[in-house]
Amino acid sequence: MTINIIRHIISFILLALLQVFVLNNVNINGFINPQVFIMFLLLLPINAEIWLCLIAGFVSGAIMDGLSNTYGIHAFSGTALGYFRYYYIKYSLDKETIEKAVSPNIRNINFGWHLLYLGICSVFYHWLAFLMESFTFAGITIMSQKALISGLLAAFLMILIGFIFSKKTTNV
Repeated sequence: MTINIIRHIISFILLALLQVFVLNNVNINGFINPQVFIMFLLLLPINAEIWLCLIAGFVSGAIMDGLSNTYGIHAFSGTALGYFRYYYIKYSLDKETIEKAVSPNIRNINFGWHLLYLGICSVFYHWLAFLMESFTFAGITIMSQKALISGLLAAFLMILIGFIFSKKTTNV
């Protein structure tokens, strides 16, 4: 159990470093800004309780806010993603899969489900983050396009990272 907690903390640190030092500098005219640090939250065990998802989303988002000077955008979006993730998993997977307590990584779960999970959650997160950044519904179509492109790019990068670093596990 403590090994798994340490593994998740190390993965967050590595993803946060990748985000802050590399991906935050890949900002093409303010239009594309992929946030892959959310992979930490998305790869929590499938049977994680909602309170853990909410706390992990808030804390990871608050840390990223501190590192990126974004004043609560990531904390809000991360908390909302933790809530959304919990119910997405609860209603999209069967009870037997949830009871296995595996991480929803690319090697433990059906690839199609994993791809859809990363895509939907990533676009949802980016849409909330861009909405909080603009703090208005004016220009919502442009903001939605930014969220869609950034979210899909982030999902693609998370899949690449997943192929490189994940291993098939029975218990996370």
